[in-house]
Amino acid sequence: MPTHAASTRWSRALPACLLALAAMAAAFSCKAAAAGLPSDLQALIREALAANQDLKRLDGLKTASREAAGAAGSLEDPMLSFQLRDIPTDTWSFKQDDMTQKMVMVSQKFPFPGKRRLRTEVAEEQHRADGLVYRDKANEVRARVVQNYWSLALAQASYALTEKNKKFWEQVVQVAETRYSVGQGSQADVLQAQVELGNYLDRLLKFRQQELSVQAELNALRSRPPGTPLPRPPALTARPLTLKLEDLLGQAESSPQLQSLKTVVAKQEKAVALARKESFPDLTLALSYGFRENRGDLKRADMFSSTVSINLPIWQRSRIQPQIREQQARREAAQAEHQAQSNRLAAAVKDRHARLQRLSQQIKLMSQGILPQARQAAQAVLASYQVGTADFTQLYQAQITVLGAELQLQDYLKEFEENYAELEWLVGQELPRPGGGRP
Repeated sequence: MPTHAASTRWSRALPACLLALAAMAAAFSCKAAAAGLPSDLQALIREALAANQDLKRLDGLKTASREAAGAAGSLEDPMLSFQLRDIPTDTWSFKQDDMTQKMVMVSQKFPFPGKRRLRTEVAEEQHRADGLVYRDKANEVRARVVQNYWSLALAQASYALTEKNKKFWEQVVQVAETRYSVGQGSQADVLQAQVELGNYLDRLLKFRQQELSVQAELNALRSRPPGTPLPRPPALTARPLTLKLEDLLGQAESSPQLQSLKTVVAKQEKAVALARKESFPDLTLALSYGFRENRGDLKRADMFSSTVSINLPIWQRSRIQPQIREQQARREAAQAEHQAQSNRLAAAVKDRHARLQRLSQQIKLMSQGILPQARQAAQAVLASYQVGTADFTQLYQAQITVLGAELQLQDYLKEFEENYAELEWLVGQELPRPGGGRP
């Protein structure tokens, strides 16, 4: 059986073990949340968050408001003054009159109790709001990187599909020319095949331009030159949609967007209380020391004085009440903005979730139904065209249908990833990514 000392050691070690396990679980969950993103995309996100100029600007504002909060409740600087008192103007002598003094005075203003605390709290709420605005911008930058990453994947996939179909039409041109040379086809088929081949060259130029545009945008997010090379994204693939609208709406309530506005409301509540405090006087304490000069054998003692003064806040209607009404109006405006943003955010979350549901169904229909059938039909028409039982128009329509379906599927997959990333921005946190968007 274990001894009492051993039991004591185990009881002391158990909380530490539990904390270690909890930390490991938290780390694992964080890695699991990001595991759905390709490693190169995660690297791009980290780089953008470190180098983005908008984030640096907001970080500077956050630092400034933190410093302002530290100084908001401090006392004003004391006043040091020097005064020459009671100098007779007939001789201008410092020794003639007993009241003549060279006086040094120090004064300090003390705000009415509660004012310094409220000033500090107002500044602290502003600092919290700035921090939440920074977090929201970081979430937005992350979403934009993810969206542009998959837009780059779409442009490259579209280029590859078009290149593959261009090669197909090169073969069709050869077949049409061969059939025409042996009298089995028409010159019109040859010309139409050559025109379609030229159309594919035009599409390739368009997709290349799209790739360069997205590359420039992605580099701008991480403060790099537009032509900086980027890693090649993996192929877009379908992922299951497991998100529940109720959970998303609950997460959105604690998003940085709403929390920053809620913090502004709290700031204005304290600003109203501070404005009301202006109805109470501040106190100023002054200490002075007067130096007097001796006159012959007459020894004059120096003089000490102290003064306590308060301001008289009597201009209630012209100064204090308007300040209170101003802060109340700002508070009501902040409350209205918070409620309006809450409504907009809930509507946006519902819209993105509905889009993801629609895209999930379209991806399934396209990948499992329309595209396989279109490919089978195109293969059948190609075989018939090669033996002369199908005309060129049938071949053209069948192949165009396949390309259109392939490009549409890629566009659905990219749109799914775009809306997923924007939904993460709206709710203010990363969402689970089953399937991960990997090939």
